[in-house]
Amino acid sequence: MHHLNSDVKLSSTTQRMQFRKGDWYIPMNQEANRFLIETLEPQAEDSYFAWNFFDAILGQKEGYSAYAFEDIAADYLKTDPGMKAKLDQRKASDTAFAKSGRAQLNFVYENSKWFEPSYLRYPVYRVR
Repeated sequence: MHHLNSDVKLSSTTQRMQFRKGDWYIPMNQEANRFLIETLEPQAEDSYFAWNFFDAILGQKEGYSAYAFEDIAADYLKTDPGMKAKLDQRKASDTAFAKSGRAQLNFVYENSKWFEPSYLRYPVYRVR
């Protein structure tokens, strides 16, 4: 069922990416530039993203079991003082978060190397 993705907030970053065999490179120096922009830029009114061709990126596909991840998270916090400081800062600024073990565990997971790297990542990139 098609629906319009309209109230999605976007952010962009510049980073090195490694592309794989099977990825497509589409040069922008061609007559179809307008079509490419209108269909591939996520904020475009009639983009493939707006018309939910890329909805899979909006759903998290990987997760963790709390009972198994608690020990991993505890070890992680012992070996990564930056992450521990980030968690402590969040607990100090958010009383509801400070009272929720589940929210804290999820925070550690979402800010760790085990979190799904492609979650919310639009699969179309600009090459500079």
